[in-house]
Amino acid sequence: MIVAEDSTGLIGRTPLLRLGRLFADSPAHVYAKMELCNPTSIKDRPVLNMIRAAMADGRITTETEVVESTSGNTGIAIASLGAMLGFRARLYMSELCSVERQKLMCAYGATVVLTPAAEHTRGARDRAIAYCQAHPDTTFFTSQHTNPDNAGAHFETTGPELWEQMDGNIGAVVIALGTCGTFEGLSGFLKGKDPSIHIVGVEPAASPVFSGGKQGKHAINGIGPGMITENFKRSRHNLDEMLLVEDEEAFEWARRATRKEGVIVGATSGATIWGVAQLAARPEFAGKTIICFYYDSGERYLSVPDLFLADTIVRED
Repeated sequence: MIVAEDSTGLIGRTPLLRLGRLFADSPAHVYAKMELCNPTSIKDRPVLNMIRAAMADGRITTETEVVESTSGNTGIAIASLGAMLGFRARLYMSELCSVERQKLMCAYGATVVLTPAAEHTRGARDRAIAYCQAHPDTTFFTSQHTNPDNAGAHFETTGPELWEQMDGNIGAVVIALGTCGTFEGLSGFLKGKDPSIHIVGVEPAASPVFSGGKQGKHAINGIGPGMITENFKRSRHNLDEMLLVEDEEAFEWARRATRKEGVIVGATSGATIWGVAQLAARPEFAGKTIICFYYDSGERYLSVPDLFLADTIVRED
């Protein structure tokens, strides 16, 4: 049993959950990497790695204001570590992001700057950069969309964990594309171990920027940032297949997983589960292991319209 000295000791070493109820009739073997078992989400891994690297060379001290643009989970991880390590956090996010995510960052004491919905994550990032440029001596921009230490966390921890947990028996991994830090680090590690592992990216059909399409409005918080990130550019050669998920399909698979497996997840997790369903239906994946991700808890998306409905409430007078 792990006894941690502080919250950083609780990051990583997450279990796998076999999705035997959700995919009961599938000839493939489907597992979810339970990243919601981190203190806040999968983003604890890269944020800790980026913060530690910046602290080691003096770019972050207790006098520094750490700045980032986020759809929520990276910001929550930064705010959490800031509360524990003693630095200030200023986080820019689209007003479209769920109120639960906004409140979580505030709960840790971070400053949350809401930006216009029409600008998406790209606009939030531009504003965060402008703030840092105006305050160069007191800020540090973690730059999660470009920082190699983002992917480094997944190359050094997530990838080796999966490889060990599955004894190297991995047929495919489905990864939702946001900053693409998970994609870069995990695909780099796994392809280095076994080039035949099928690496699949999932992005919103309504905003297929990584696929070469145009930015559009979508409702899947956490992916589809509206720009091609540097993390993706460095690792796109590892991508074997791209899948485009509709908002409602991601929502529906999040609901199915919650009802079938008894663990509530959000739409980004639902997007990777939907992606697994596409692969699992193909004859070539019969008998093979396919991995998806439970990135965070669905509890932080209860206010998202049309995701989880309060349709089983019975009122008695």
